[in-house]
Amino acid sequence: MVSTSRVVEILSTIGTEFTLVDVSLKLGVSQATAKRYINELLRSGFITARNGKYTVTEKGLLLLEITRIKDISASSDQAYVFTDEKGTPLVLRVDSISKLYIVVKYGLVPENVLKHHLEKGYLSKWILEVLGAKILAEKINSVKSVGELLALLEQYLAA
Repeated sequence: MVSTSRVVEILSTIGTEFTLVDVSLKLGVSQATAKRYINELLRSGFITARNGKYTVTEKGLLLLEITRIKDISASSDQAYVFTDEKGTPLVLRVDSISKLYIVVKYGLVPENVLKHHLEKGYLSKWILEVLGAKILAEKINSVKSVGELLALLEQYLAA
C-alpha cells in the first residue's frame, strides 16, 4: 500500500493527466513500479483510467489541495473577520482552515453569524481568494448548515 505522503508526491509530480510511461519517467521508476503505483491510485479513487490515459479525480485534487493549504496561515491583514448582522467586527480573527474548524467546532462565533457568512458566500470567497482552496470553496458554497460545515472541515482536515 502506498502511503498518503507518497500519493501526494506522485500526484504532485505527474500532473493531472498522464500515461504509464509518464509516471515511469517523471518518477524515475521502472514501468512495473509505475504500474503498481497506478493500480493503487486507481483502487484508492485518486485517479481514473480512460483510453490508455489516467486522470486525477476530484478526490485526488482535493488531497493535493488539502496538503498544499493545510498549514497555510493568512497574514494578519488577510485574516477572516466575522461581523455581526450590523457589520460590527467580532474580536476573533481566522487565518487558517484549522482555526476555522476550531471556531465552528467550539461555537466561538454565534451560529446565526456563521450562517449569515455562509449564506452570503463570504467564507467561501475568503477561502478561495486568500487561501487558494478552490475545491473547498466550491464545497462550502453548497453547505446549508453549521453541522454540514463542521463535517466538511473535519473531512478536509482528516485527509
